[in-house]
Amino acid sequence: MERQIIAQGRERTIAGTPEQVRARLMALAEGYGVDELVVVTITYDFAARKRSYALLAEAFDLTAREAAA
Repeated sequence: MERQIIAQGRERTIAGTPEQVRARLMALAEGYGVDELVVVTITYDFAARKRSYALLAEAFDLTAREAAA
């Protein structure tokens, strides 16, 4: 049972270099026929989570939005 849980978790996990993650996310979006994805980074350390999102933003050439005035 535990091995099955681990295997299912691995199927839903995308990890690697920013370029590898971008490629897998783009393939996932194409496979589902969507033009938007929601990414959740689950990590205990807040700084690591922020770094993960920063790397994703860089891989997708995204910039921070200005706050509405």
